[in-house]
Amino acid sequence: MAKVTPQARWRERNPKARWAHMCLASALRRGLVERGPCEICGKEPAEGHHDDYDKPGIVRWLCRKHHKEHHARERKAG
Repeated sequence: MAKVTPQARWRERNPKARWAHMCLASALRRGLVERGPCEICGKEPAEGHHDDYDKPGIVRWLCRKHHKEHHARERKAG
């Protein structure tokens, strides 16, 4: 039996988030969206952060450090 990865479990538990990520990846490939620098420190590359998965084309660009910090604050806030 194949081992289920943490990423596969996350995708199964978060279908809307996965859909939003796939939409953004497609838009980036097609040139419909341009990747920006981190909105906090200006560092590149930055990752797209969705505040609302129902709006997959609206993202905030955050470097890995600030993206992780943002999610840590969200988890603390509950």
